[in-house]
Amino acid sequence: RSPLMVFSSILFLFAFLPAVLAVYHGLRAVLRPLAPRVWQPVRLLVLLAFSLVFYAWGEPRLVGVMLASAGTDFASSRLATLLTHDFS
Repeated sequence: RSPLMVFSSILFLFAFLPAVLAVYHGLRAVLRPLAPRVWQPVRLLVLLAFSLVFYAWGEPRLVGVMLASAGTDFASSRLATLLTHDFS
């Protein structure tokens, strides 16, 4: 069994968090100046991917539930945006 990764663990503070910050800010430095419209969805996908890795570290069986929840939230927010948009 792999070591636990909680927010206060050495593994999280000195391995996972620096990796997330390096990837996030590295992509930001490259993509934002070149293609600002591309950065927004890439940013969200990077954060979603690292979130899934973090939570799968503790309980891999629940990754499907997390993906379903994220998909449902995304679809609901898109539907709410469409329903509240003024088309006149």
